[in-house]
Amino acid sequence: MIDREAIRDAFAAIADEAPSPQRIQATLAARTRQHRQRRIVLRVAGIGVAAATVGATGVEVWRLLQQPEAGFPAMAGGPGGGWLDVPLRYRPTWLPRGYGQANRTVLVADDQAAAVSLDWRPDGSASDGLTPTVGLTIGWHDALEPNRPTGRRTENVDVNGVVGQLILTDGEPSSPYVIWQPPGQPQLIVSVMTRDDLDEQRAIALRVARSVQPDQRHTSVGPRFGWLPADLAAAPWMFVLGHDDATWVQTLSTRGANDHRQLDVSIGPDVHKDNFIRDQAQPIQVRGFDGWQVPDNGQLFLTLSDGVEVSLQLLSPASEDGMSGPNPNTVPDLVRIVEELDFGPWPDMTWVGIK
Repeated sequence: MIDREAIRDAFAAIADEAPSPQRIQATLAARTRQHRQRRIVLRVAGIGVAAATVGATGVEVWRLLQQPEAGFPAMAGGPGGGWLDVPLRYRPTWLPRGYGQANRTVLVADDQAAAVSLDWRPDGSASDGLTPTVGLTIGWHDALEPNRPTGRRTENVDVNGVVGQLILTDGEPSSPYVIWQPPGQPQLIVSVMTRDDLDEQRAIALRVARSVQPDQRHTSVGPRFGWLPADLAAAPWMFVLGHDDATWVQTLSTRGANDHRQLDVSIGPDVHKDNFIRDQAQPIQVRGFDGWQVPDNGQLFLTLSDGVEVSLQLLSPASEDGMSGPNPNTVPDLVRIVEELDFGPWPDMTWVGIK
């Protein structure tokens, strides 16, 4: 996570002054899974938004040539669509061999797409905890707060005739990124995190940046909050669409002012897996759906009528020792959030694995 373009990637810690080992196991499993789904998305972002178009004939030919990289799963999703249509605006025309699209992220503020981020990665999970990722982000919002690392170096670079900046970091793992802004267009950022050495990552970042071209494709935000607690209602929220193994996952998350509380909602065919210990949860019915509540962990789990699962968690920030003190029961808020949540149509997933 790098510089002022970094998005907050740290979740609130476990809610209890003296939690049991079982609760720690359940909550850490949930957060590890959620973090894996979106650990790179919106790591960096530019400022402003603008439309960019290319000729329809060229776009249609390009689409016909796009095929998912071998090894990416054929994803069963839904019809796609939703309440917010979001132009993707740009795409790289070169990526390292074997990379396919894995995540799409939209930062929603005032019912508009303030920032859009796309991630590409090789198929398969990382055995060493690092998933190589190339990201392209367009747009900026103040919610993308700074996270300045040590050991950063900046150099000016040329991106197709435009002066840009290449930022190199010495952290583990290193993650170079390129920032540039074509005249009259939004600022663009390409970020790279691979297992290569820093010089090779630098070369990849520059080659990807110099390959970026306008793109007419769109994506959609289907789910939408109908009600949120007052401390969360005015804050921007993040929509992440991706996949975990062979199932789709869409996540909504928001954080209150001054990092007061964070809400995470995950929706997909298999989002309950490893996220809670069912025999320690209490049964509950919400909107006629069977569910389970874990008040001590600020968690609510539901199974919808078509088998799609919903996982919600609302927690306060952690104390300095990594464990927060006693928290009020947030399940009533979670119940109301679900009661007024517009799930929208299930997402189209045919883009997974394409360049």
